[in-house]
Amino acid sequence: MGFKLFVDDTRDRPKGFEYAQTYAESVSLYIAFGEFDFVDLDYDLNEKYSGLDILIWMKKNGKHPKHINIHSNHIEGMNLMRHYAEENFPGTRVTMVTLDK
Repeated sequence: MGFKLFVDDTRDRPKGFEYAQTYAESVSLYIAFGEFDFVDLDYDLNEKYSGLDILIWMKKNGKHPKHINIHSNHIEGMNLMRHYAEENFPGTRVTMVTLDK
């Protein structure tokens, strides 16, 4: 498997992942790496942007990972992200996990 990205403003970076805490850091890493095979996104980033905004940026910029995982305690946000990912990233595996903070 290629590069993996984990985006979360409160949880620790998992081993083997590039790590971003904000929308801007996520975009910067995408620009630096070009593409990620696996993207693991939190919904609530405690800023004006959310994980959904990152998905929208990815779609607009032609980024299509093989697997998108959505993790959050924000169930409504997770469902919004899942629906957006399933509609806009055909062929991408989409999973969801509720994580403790």
